[in-house]
Amino acid sequence: MVNFAGRWLSSFGPMELTQDGLAVSGHYLSRGHRCPIEGAIVGDQLRFRYEEPTEQGTGWFELQRHGKFRGGYTAESATNEGTWIGEREFDGIWESSFGRLRLIQEENRIVGFYEGVGSSTIEGEIVEGEFQFHYQEPQAAGEGKFIIDPGFESFTGEWRPMGAERWSAWVGKRVLPKSNLTWLLVLEAHWQRSIAEKEFSFGQMLAEFLNRHEHLAVRHRFFDDAAGLDRWCRELLYFPEPAVVLVASHGTSEGISVQGRTIDSKRVIDSLRYAENLMLLHFSACLVMKEEEPGDFAKRIQRAAPFPISGYTTSVDWGGSAVLEFNYLDMILGKGLAPEVAAENLLKLVKYAGDTVPEGSPYPPAGFRFFSPAGEMTSSFDHDDFSEPEPPGFNDRFLA
Repeated sequence: MVNFAGRWLSSFGPMELTQDGLAVSGHYLSRGHRCPIEGAIVGDQLRFRYEEPTEQGTGWFELQRHGKFRGGYTAESATNEGTWIGEREFDGIWESSFGRLRLIQEENRIVGFYEGVGSSTIEGEIVEGEFQFHYQEPQAAGEGKFIIDPGFESFTGEWRPMGAERWSAWVGKRVLPKSNLTWLLVLEAHWQRSIAEKEFSFGQMLAEFLNRHEHLAVRHRFFDDAAGLDRWCRELLYFPEPAVVLVASHGTSEGISVQGRTIDSKRVIDSLRYAENLMLLHFSACLVMKEEEPGDFAKRIQRAAPFPISGYTTSVDWGGSAVLEFNYLDMILGKGLAPEVAAENLLKLVKYAGDTVPEGSPYPPAGFRFFSPAGEMTSSFDHDDFSEPEPPGFNDRFLA
């Protein structure tokens, strides 16, 4: 049975719920008022009524995981449903004494990550309202404790290295998402293999094209190996705003190819598994989505994806894929389309995007695919009865 009991920071203030079987009751503090909330578990949802001094209505919550819920509410005087979300007391992103700290509150423990002194982890449990933990840094380890404020917006605490007696301060303030801000993170391998090769960066072209959108923050970073890619992916943990990640590299059906080595696509996906702000991971690389049999991609990543993933099944043409991605990303980041809707439109609007092309096309089929979090791979859109020529002499894009 789902369990909503506990303390939450919600869209309408701090909230405390108790649960007895299917019955749930509690209150939240909204604009200084203590507002009752009462309901019951129906399936996987909490269905409830709430009451404020000037408003009352109904709503629902659904756990996305133990430490986070999403939901909606409808006032009795309204017809449209509003959004109501919440995080358990310590769950979330914090600006702390050692840089940004990401905490994930599970049923029996809290785990977290921070980068202030290198890739570091934190793990512990709540004991009598106090988060007691051990931390592990690249060159040190120790223990600590945090006490959260009544509004769940900041914490005070202290830490000490293993075996030490003296405690030092560790404080933090919750990071809330900025309104009307979306991130595009372009992670690109270096294409050049010698000094003789010309300079080229696909990410720089994308940045020039998409930076015209005021709400969009484009960040472009290079990587040379798996460790470098992991590092940039980890940073998505510390941003609460929605984000799209594009990985540009050579590719194979097993993953992306960098400096002659293959980085398994499962590793890339796993490095982003806690990035709940991720709208889409797009592989701008050859063959990553290739399947000999339906379901092969899901088998390679060993589970349904935690977020939408897209890419190509072919050794896609360089110029052709650039046109596809400019359109695809502009529909998502400029026009506001959901990634799955943009994927459907891309296959309709760009005739060579799927598995067939019109006769005489200078571009071969790109084999674009969209993999949903439900584990379903979208097939090519059914165009008119096109023939499928492969034009001679086309410039192959990211051939490994």
